[in-house]
Amino acid sequence: MEEALENFTVSDDLISYTVHLEDSVRPSSTSFLILKHFLRFTCLFVVIVCPWANFKLIQLFKSHLFYKNSSLKWYIIHKAVFDTVYMLISIPIIGLLTFNIDVIHKNLFTCKFITYLHYLADDLITMMLTLACVDRMLRITCNLRIQTRFSLIICIVVTCLFAISNIHHIIRLQHDHGFCHKTYIGIWDYDYDIYYSLVYTSISWFIMFVSSLNLTVSVYCDRVRRAKLNQSKQQNQQIQVAKGKPRNGHSYAMDSDRLELIHSTDEWEDSTSITIEPNHVGTNRPAEEEQQDNAELQLTVGVLITSAIFLLCNLPNFIIFLMRFVFLSSFSAIGSTFIHIALFPLLIAHTVSYFIFNHLLARCFRNNF
Repeated sequence: MEEALENFTVSDDLISYTVHLEDSVRPSSTSFLILKHFLRFTCLFVVIVCPWANFKLIQLFKSHLFYKNSSLKWYIIHKAVFDTVYMLISIPIIGLLTFNIDVIHKNLFTCKFITYLHYLADDLITMMLTLACVDRMLRITCNLRIQTRFSLIICIVVTCLFAISNIHHIIRLQHDHGFCHKTYIGIWDYDYDIYYSLVYTSISWFIMFVSSLNLTVSVYCDRVRRAKLNQSKQQNQQIQVAKGKPRNGHSYAMDSDRLELIHSTDEWEDSTSITIEPNHVGTNRPAEEEQQDNAELQLTVGVLITSAIFLLCNLPNFIIFLMRFVFLSSFSAIGSTFIHIALFPLLIAHTVSYFIFNHLLARCFRNNF
């Protein structure tokens, strides 16, 4: 079965681990049986919740008054689509493998098609989240206002490039005697896919980590600046209330003669004046821009939380990948149980985005939502 394990990128792969588990560990203990049944229940739950949650996330970014005008919109929408594709491919395979049913090696079509879509969706999820982090850094840190059309073009170009670059999986995969295997392309003692996974994962995760640190500092500085600005406004209002309403920068006290003159003048002006309706678009524009900036800050916090969950949930599987293929380590029953456990956060990572942007941000920004 070692050749079958080379069919998938190991850093983020759900399938290769499960294939390995079926050979290395048999359900001989009660704890392992409980873990396997819990994995089946989790797969059933996620395969229902994940498409619904990502569909609601797409609706949120298309209908929200300020979210739909953000350059982040298309990155999140594309990530939601690829999250759904990734889960709809991976979860049925994992669930069937717990019943010792292998779909990948069924025929040539499943061998090539499932592997290609699995790789493509996996790479694009990471890339869209990386682009989202870069977009937030440009918007919050550099104060660059990027149009939504530009972000849509970036998403389309990136998707096409990865769709083309992953064609080598279809070319290399072969199905012989009921077994799906890939033509070996070696670099020193390792397969090309291992190097690709290491380099791609390391670079994308590094960009996400650095961007998240930068955004965390920027968001903190922005909140400190807003707090000081609100405090200064409150102090100015208190000073104005204490001194009376200023006129031309000077406060004054009303006497009875001046009040009578003002009342008579106001009555004459009201009878001869022409009322001009104010331009609501011009007066509301600064308020709308301020609300859009508040929404951009909310989205930045959402991206920070999403990227942190993504990195934490994928880290155990990346460690397993390093141990298995770089250090050529084999797993005992305890290690294989840990591989099973590492699948649970990986399943959750592709489902929580809607709950972060719609529910968690509503609790964090009650006044702005």
